[in-house]
Amino acid sequence: MAQARASKLAVDAAILTLRKQVRAQENALSTLIGQMPQAIRRGTLAAQHFPDSLLVGVPLQLLARRPDIKQAEMALAQAHYATGEARSAFYPRITLSGRAGWTNTDGSAIINPGNWLLSALAGLTQPLFNRGQNIANLRIAKSQRQEALLQFRQSLLKAGAEVNDALSQWQTARARIGVTGEQIASLEEAVKSTASLMESSTGASYIEVLTARRDLLAAELAQVQDRFDEIQGVISLYHALGGGGE
Repeated sequence: MAQARASKLAVDAAILTLRKQVRAQENALSTLIGQMPQAIRRGTLAAQHFPDSLLVGVPLQLLARRPDIKQAEMALAQAHYATGEARSAFYPRITLSGRAGWTNTDGSAIINPGNWLLSALAGLTQPLFNRGQNIANLRIAKSQRQEALLQFRQSLLKAGAEVNDALSQWQTARARIGVTGEQIASLEEAVKSTASLMESSTGASYIEVLTARRDLLAAELAQVQDRFDEIQGVISLYHALGGGGE
């Protein structure tokens, strides 16, 4: 009886802890939606419906939905164009075309290219004098582009790992639910058999009945946790894909 009383007190303490966690979660959700802390109505875990099957193969293109992947992609594009801008600094801004001849930076035609070249000699040779600075800028731009490329690859690897983790969590939870279901069925039969033996006074004691019921409760709690992990796996996969996929 003392062992049974201690087990009940342990369950009562666990219930108090769960109630505190529920209240903290309700307060966090209320703050998230901009309301005063209050109780939130909700259904049961068994009433939650999620897909019974998920596609194992996830196209890599789906990762483009993620904000961090999109940010890394735009940073890579920016670094690529910055490299082109640094390279263009090596050449004077003069345009040659068969239709308009020589044109300057504002697009107007140069009537006497010879005289204009003499007057703009400093501007034409300036890229040569600044060649050291231009080379340094180009090297910096190339390094930044390489850094952006590595960051983009790392973002893809991280996103892929999160997708794999979510799929693995869902698959493992589904498998565990099947195993714990069989375990619960066996323990229920054990509880009935032990109770029948005690009632018939053929050797089973009440402590054996309590032990069988305790094992059954532990298996039922494990199944609830597996169900939660299954749901969490679906939510994590939705998040890892940047909003899911059709």
